[in-house]
Amino acid sequence: MRKVLSHDSFLFERDLSGKVDELIIADLLSNYYSLNESTALDTLKNVVSKGLLGPFSRISVIDTIRKGNLDAQKEIIKKEYDLADEILKTKLKIDKIQPGPSSNSQVTSLNSQIESKKKEYASFVKMKKEQMEKGMRLLEKTIGKNERRREYYEAGFLDDKYELAKFEYDLAKKKSKNTEKIDKLQKKMDQASKKVQDFSIDSPVQTKGISKKELGDLSSLKQRISMKDVDAVKDLRSKTNDRIEELKKEMVQTLSKIQDFLKTSPTWEQIKKSATVGLGIKELTKKSNELDSLENLRVIYSDLLSDQGKAQKTLNNETKLTDLMSKINQAILDGNDAKSGTTQDVVGLSSKIDLTKVSKLIKKLS
Repeated sequence: MRKVLSHDSFLFERDLSGKVDELIIADLLSNYYSLNESTALDTLKNVVSKGLLGPFSRISVIDTIRKGNLDAQKEIIKKEYDLADEILKTKLKIDKIQPGPSSNSQVTSLNSQIESKKKEYASFVKMKKEQMEKGMRLLEKTIGKNERRREYYEAGFLDDKYELAKFEYDLAKKKSKNTEKIDKLQKKMDQASKKVQDFSIDSPVQTKGISKKELGDLSSLKQRISMKDVDAVKDLRSKTNDRIEELKKEMVQTLSKIQDFLKTSPTWEQIKKSATVGLGIKELTKKSNELDSLENLRVIYSDLLSDQGKAQKTLNNETKLTDLMSKINQAILDGNDAKSGTTQDVVGLSSKIDLTKVSKLIKKLS
């Protein structure tokens, strides 16, 4: 198995660091910089503003995108820990409220603050993921078909994974008293460090370590499929199948709780105020989006793997690979369509819920 040099000692060969064309620079500024709130692109901005495009090589762009994406991931992690702190403080305030005429309104107000913070966090994460996705698209343009540039990025990517793991570990030590969580993060950091040392171009990313969230994440899927390994697609299909079955079971459990509640013949007012119904529909909507996306992706993987030889040719052909990536992108977008799939059934429940609809959906998912 051929070893790649560590990122710090990578040789900047001529084909590795060739001058970047102005089209990529324009893409970087218009599609990436506008979403990046960090300082990762300050140098690029300064150089371009002076009209000095010449000194910027493809390596500069690769490093810039890596830095921007790493900063974005750090911001997401920090925001998550800050949110946990704020929720905890708010819940402590709720616990201290003394029973009285205004206690219910105080609790409602504080709970609203929690929900508002959660929505703010979700919007923040969405924006950052859009930024990173744009960066990954631009990265593919920058790397092109040059394997040495890809090796350079993959070596740097592992460095970034270690830095991110260390960042979260240090943050957890400051903010968390959960020793079990800190130990897990320590292990994660050690594993990331080992991968940097043992990195091989034959296995830059271990597909078997894929998480549930990655199964429907466009940038993660593109990164794994760009390995051009049929076995990686097989693993994706297998884990997608597992997640689909898991989601269906989770949704049936939620629907069964709603079904039991409806069997008590509640009034419409009771239904509107019911947390079982309200939170249940919210959870079902989120999971139905994920389920529809994964079922769409499963079809794509199955079609690709129906002919093993053809599958490898598709992965090795740049035009067909681009088309495959487009299909994956569309599959995820279609999963959020309220007018199709299981999502349509859940939306139908939210507009007018009754036992018949709930029972039909349980049967469909079982």
